[in-house]
Amino acid sequence: MADTRLRKRGTKNGRDVWTALIPLPQGPGGKRRRHRFTFVGNKTDAGNALVSKLSQVAQGAFVAPDRTTFGQYLDAWLASPPTNYARKTLERFESMARVHLKPALGGIPLQRLSSADLRHAYAEWRKKVSAQTIVHHHRLIYRVLGQAVEENLARQNAAVFKRADRPRASRAEARFLSSDEIVRLLQAAEGTSLRPLIVLALATGARRGELLGLKWSDVNFDRGTLAIRRALDQTKSGVLEKTPKNGKSRVLPLPVSAIDALRRQRNECLREGTPYIFPGIDGGAWIPHKVSDGFRELCRKAKIAGASFHSLRHTAATQMLELEVPPKVVQERLGHSTIAITMDLYSHATPSLQLEATHRIEGILARLLSEASRE
Repeated sequence: MADTRLRKRGTKNGRDVWTALIPLPQGPGGKRRRHRFTFVGNKTDAGNALVSKLSQVAQGAFVAPDRTTFGQYLDAWLASPPTNYARKTLERFESMARVHLKPALGGIPLQRLSSADLRHAYAEWRKKVSAQTIVHHHRLIYRVLGQAVEENLARQNAAVFKRADRPRASRAEARFLSSDEIVRLLQAAEGTSLRPLIVLALATGARRGELLGLKWSDVNFDRGTLAIRRALDQTKSGVLEKTPKNGKSRVLPLPVSAIDALRRQRNECLREGTPYIFPGIDGGAWIPHKVSDGFRELCRKAKIAGASFHSLRHTAATQMLELEVPPKVVQERLGHSTIAITMDLYSHATPSLQLEATHRIEGILARLLSEASRE
């Protein structure tokens, strides 16, 4: 236990110098930490200052001086990150840190990193990368500094919005396929292994990784349902299984055409003996980037410009909203964590909902006005 008693250690410019050792909360791994308190002046003032400092420590408001740089702390954070990140996400963090964050901010002491430093970095990055990329940089910095504040290694999170003038990126409008494009795409995919995958994507709005992670145990043909319990993630170490993006499984009722497509797919896969509904050439997982490559080739063949495999998800969502499926149902079907995400992404489909709402309101209001005029 550190000795918090004041001790006189000499004089400075004719004034007494007082010191004490203040015990601090344990560091990572149970490491013992303490801070040397120093005060120049009379003993009474030194005692009052020591009491104030001890109060800060007790309340968790004291941050001991530390020379650790932002780059050093960032490396430590990446070495032991929170467990709720997928391997692919961590690889992206490591790349951002290596290419941009450490060269621009790594040498600045963690406790001296300011919002001005961040604004300067954002301005330099705007010359090299997109606004959306800078938003991703900002979010990583915010998370890292937030943990540093929780660990009492930094006094404030310099990436807080009002201090750092958080960068913003305009959201690109979702690319969805027209009915004519869907027909041309399905015609181009006829006889290929991509066709049943495309059919299920249009029927469910599921993500590429979720579709590729499907196994036959996820299908209930009697009830006509499909359970999305996992997704495939392509990382540097290979293709891995993970939980769906929002961390929750979901069960989707399927249209008859999708069930029929799955039955035909099952007949093909039973001969191969694979657990995956959409297996790769070797019967194992179908590598996600190869699906995207194959889809781009189909789009070229069908003369469809500007579309990616993810456009099938946008197409399914847009069709559901245009068919006046309740937005809450669309959210649950897509696996979005909140309905706000759904409505923000597919705002282009909401005018039809607004028009239908206007017609229904008019029907009620006209009737009420008519009844009121008769009275």
